[in-house]
Amino acid sequence: MLYRLLKAIISFGIRHYYREIKVVNEHILDRETGPLIIIANHPNTLMDAWMVGFVNRRRVHFMAKATFFNSPFKRRLLGALGMIPINRKSDGAVSGVNNKDSFEACYQLLERGDILVIFPEGTSFLERKLREIKTGTARVALEVERRNQGKLGLKVIPIGLNYISADSYRGKVLVHVGKPIELDDLWKEYEVNQANAAKLLTERFRVELSRVFVNMDDSAREDLVEQLRSLFVTKYTSRTRLGGQADVANEMNFMKSVQARLEEYSLTSPWKLDEIQTETSNVFASLQFLGIKPDFLDRPYRPVLFLRQFIQSWLFVIVTVPVFLVGFVHHVVPYWLIGWIVPKMSKEVEYHAPLSILLGLLLYPLNYLGFGLTVHFCLDLSWLETLVYLALLPLFGTFAHFYMRYMHHLNSKQRFGRFARRRSAILQNLREQREQLKDLIFRD
Repeated sequence: MLYRLLKAIISFGIRHYYREIKVVNEHILDRETGPLIIIANHPNTLMDAWMVGFVNRRRVHFMAKATFFNSPFKRRLLGALGMIPINRKSDGAVSGVNNKDSFEACYQLLERGDILVIFPEGTSFLERKLREIKTGTARVALEVERRNQGKLGLKVIPIGLNYISADSYRGKVLVHVGKPIELDDLWKEYEVNQANAAKLLTERFRVELSRVFVNMDDSAREDLVEQLRSLFVTKYTSRTRLGGQADVANEMNFMKSVQARLEEYSLTSPWKLDEIQTETSNVFASLQFLGIKPDFLDRPYRPVLFLRQFIQSWLFVIVTVPVFLVGFVHHVVPYWLIGWIVPKMSKEVEYHAPLSILLGLLLYPLNYLGFGLTVHFCLDLSWLETLVYLALLPLFGTFAHFYMRYMHHLNSKQRFGRFARRRSAILQNLREQREQLKDLIFRD
């Protein structure tokens, strides 16, 4: 009961924090009914665990570092939520946590046909890189299958967690579910040579995880791919019907294709990488100097149409000012508090998204309660009227955030229109530079 309640609350927070969450191959999770181990990359700390739980209809259990269980109360609470503590060598032993008992709990829940989630990297860093995978996950899988003489039918499902602006409000997430990994008769090898069997299965995990997320071993290469995504994504990926933003799955596919080309060039023609980096930097420097967003390069400038859209946009902005002000006034304090508190709670960006969600789930209801009681008693509203008022507040808050983003977009659009009208030759030159960069990357 507690698990379902908290999952519903956290799921609400996740849906609101990220503007797009897409799950690829969700049917794989739905059709598997037996014991499963889910493995996933680990870039975003608690958010990763929440995201895996979010996409699974069945209840999941997690292996978690024992430092989260440093008091009897936390052990009872987190245990009720399906979390199993493990003492790690890097953290030191936590009193009251016995690894032998924890592994036994993992074996028993798998033997019951449940789901165990493990992040085999062991640590979390906000980067597109698959770090060294520990053999512990393979040992758990092989040991429980050995205990049941290969009759358990355990499968391991890899999940790739791909974030765009992971630590930012209204970012995007692509959850890519991979094909189940079957252990076959590897448990027999485990009986003879545990280390070798665990090593072989761990290597299989590494290969399959690499298939389901964008893996980049070089931070400089990651920055370059991110720049190219923002430069080309609106031109080479489809747009959604609402909002004009590229689909997150297409964005990730684009990044994978770029990464593959850059990896190829690093082996065959390293000089080309330097040229791509230089040309990318030049285009971005020009865009920043001119104050133009990359996606405006795809927008044709037709003076009459542009003027009509511009007038309509400003009319919308003027007419909806009262709605924005209502949303802004009711949400500015918790929004500001979260932005101020989160960096002070943790300097590690990997914790910013989950901390923001947790604080939001606490501060916004308290904020609404305060406003609700104030208007109820000060304006002498009925309780029904007060409830309607409270129900509308989240809608006003969402609109206020959209309004501020829209104003930023409108200012950029205004600069683009002014620039396109006066210096169309320079704009055309930028477009040609981008086309040359595209040819440099993709043409053989």
